[in-house]
Amino acid sequence: MDITILLEWENAILSELDRSKSLLNEIFSQTQARSEEFELLILHNEKLVSKSFIESFIQQIIEEFDGEPKVPFSVINVDDAHYFQLKNRGVELANGNKIIFFDSDIIPQEGWFEAILEASNQHPNSIISGCSYIDNSDLTGKAFALSWFFPLPPSDTKLNEVSLIFSNNYLAPRELMLSNPYPKMEEGVTRGADTLLWQRLKEKGIKLLTHNGARATHPAPNGIQHILKRGLAEGRDDYKRLFEKEFEVRKPMLRFFKIYLYRCRKVFKSTLINGKKVGLKGLEIPGAIGLMLFYYQLYLIGALTTKFLPSVAKSSWRI
Repeated sequence: MDITILLEWENAILSELDRSKSLLNEIFSQTQARSEEFELLILHNEKLVSKSFIESFIQQIIEEFDGEPKVPFSVINVDDAHYFQLKNRGVELANGNKIIFFDSDIIPQEGWFEAILEASNQHPNSIISGCSYIDNSDLTGKAFALSWFFPLPPSDTKLNEVSLIFSNNYLAPRELMLSNPYPKMEEGVTRGADTLLWQRLKEKGIKLLTHNGARATHPAPNGIQHILKRGLAEGRDDYKRLFEKEFEVRKPMLRFFKIYLYRCRKVFKSTLINGKKVGLKGLEIPGAIGLMLFYYQLYLIGALTTKFLPSVAKSSWRI
């Protein structure tokens, strides 16, 4: 087996299923003419979404697909597992020499597979990511595209060595990921394991590469409840990361507050300077700035709650 395509089916629960449908259609269409042998593994938690629902959903996409997809799929339950645990279990079960990791709400754009697989042939021992950016088709998307931690769409198609990649669309050798799984985080923390993993891999001499020609869109938080939960959880997780040995600082709350201030300043600067790049209209500027300042107040509250009410923060805001 050449390549295993691995999907976690947790993000799909939070986003619109239209995105998951588009993702699967892109997988089927972009692999159709390739010579490699592929398999598709979908890892899920039965307590959150049933295997029968996922299988029925995918089967309907296959029936509507123009032709017969050449990628066989399996839906696998991992009891009580979440995002990073699903990915780790997928690596253990994969048959491919290489693994392509997709989040279930990411949409790779045309040419993603060609660009990533060509780069992998040139750099077989590296981790190669596509360039993901926020879908800016509505005001929420425009606001988050400008002021969240995702970059704006690049203007070039270069392959660059980087210090950080996102876990939502990348390729890696299976043996590398099998011997270097996502680390287990402190109870209650839901994101940040990948940041720790990339730092540890770089210390081992593994290169992280991002291909600007392999683009993929990521959704902004979906609705007010998701925005609330995501902002609070992001603040908690970013604050807790400052206690990990790879990122430990003497005064973590002071360091976090500086990050918070930087992000608030970015809201004004990026929105005013880069608004036209995402189609932001003049009348939309106050709404975009207001939404992101509100989001970063949630971010700050998440960190403060973690410091002063750690038991509350630990048991809340799973994303």
